[in-house]
Amino acid sequence: MFEFLLGNDLLSAVIAFVLVLIPAVLIHELGHFAAAKLVGITILEFGIGMPPRMLKLFSAGGTDYTLNWLPLGGFVRPLGEDMVRQVGDEALEADRKTAIERGFKTTLSVNEAKPLARIFFLAGGALMNFLLAIVLFMIIGMMGIPQIGDGLVSVIALDSGSTLADNGLMVGDVIASVDGATFEIGRDLVDALLTGENPVALEVYRTNVETGIEETMSLTWQGGAANSDVAAHPIVVEVSSGSPAESAGLRVDDLVIAFNGSPVANVADLQTGTLEHLDKEITLTILRDDVRLDVALTPRSDPPAGEGAIGVTIAEAERSDRLGMTFQEGLQTVLKPLSLGESLQYSLERVGNVFSTIAAIPGQLLSGTADPESLRVTSPLGISQVGGFFLQESIERNQPGIILEFMALISIALGLTNLLPIPALDGGRILFVLIEVLRGRPIAPEREGMVHLVGLALLLSLMVVVLLNDIANPLTNLLR
Repeated sequence: MFEFLLGNDLLSAVIAFVLVLIPAVLIHELGHFAAAKLVGITILEFGIGMPPRMLKLFSAGGTDYTLNWLPLGGFVRPLGEDMVRQVGDEALEADRKTAIERGFKTTLSVNEAKPLARIFFLAGGALMNFLLAIVLFMIIGMMGIPQIGDGLVSVIALDSGSTLADNGLMVGDVIASVDGATFEIGRDLVDALLTGENPVALEVYRTNVETGIEETMSLTWQGGAANSDVAAHPIVVEVSSGSPAESAGLRVDDLVIAFNGSPVANVADLQTGTLEHLDKEITLTILRDDVRLDVALTPRSDPPAGEGAIGVTIAEAERSDRLGMTFQEGLQTVLKPLSLGESLQYSLERVGNVFSTIAAIPGQLLSGTADPESLRVTSPLGISQVGGFFLQESIERNQPGIILEFMALISIALGLTNLLPIPALDGGRILFVLIEVLRGRPIAPEREGMVHLVGLALLLSLMVVVLLNDIANPLTNLLR
């Protein structure tokens, strides 16, 4: 349904902004609103989006609910405050008069509330962000947690004219089941294909080369009651430039089946034979596109750093000559839904792990073990870029949990960021309340307001720098 987003980074980022950031900010402001109601602070306006105002939606309980032009979350306007700081006495009394006219029997500004009530109001946004993360992780748990399941077989090579190829199987296909039944290892698949006397249906995953979308299809296979003939061999996955392997003409996906005429069953056999013949010519028998070839080369005793004697990176693959198929085994990832109680436990553990990871950052910075890229400060643009990436991943894998997890992480990050003791942020205002408690009297509203204005100016300046960095160096470059 949303496949049109695949490969469209710009549109994906825009939609991620709408799905991730706007709800996170709106929930944050809803937290302030709910906390204000609980402690009796008068709220004159709850805005969806940021000013200028588009229209007033309705009024309820003396609070105006408005829709605003800038789609950047929302805001609450308590009695006696503007968007950043407290207003003067004259404006406060004007607000109080407005509140009484709207039906408030008693009015209370933020500064008139008791210290604990003010702290609760200021922390309410972050608390609501944390609650949102808990809910999102619970939804992920009930939808299903990825777990390792049964086996998969990735087709690396097919003999031309083989029955499997004639029935539509292609190199790159991934076989997931036979007649709806999964298998643990590749040999079980081969057994099912060779020993069965009746036609069977293969469930195959294939990536569309034009769209990049993984498709699921069914292929029919007629077995022949033959015995299984699976044999393991090393397979070449990389050839180093200037190496003996390159000079001899070895290629990626070549299957090494013999070493100086002796069968090679695994990577260890090839490595052992190579070490025993350093600086001596050897003959490797390989299978390439169902053709057997003999390749002569001389392993080096002094290869460059990071390379082996032959100059190849190898893995293990398996081969069935009767099927004419070379394959590698893998494991399926299945989603296991959790119960409501298990989902709550999973959610609390995930949130706890996020907090633990963040709490470890100062220590990593002091010890010099922190990864600078992972701690990079990002703007809403950068968050949208990364959100677009995970949105595409979510669509491609058909796993909504991927984008939901990103939403939960951003909600936690938003809550924690606002609790930092920085002027203009909620944490900065909480710091002033704590100073008031320690001093026994509040700091003059004018001085506090000026500090918050300066803090806001500095934050906006930093945001411009970070925004330019996100434009010049998109975060998606780190993910691909």
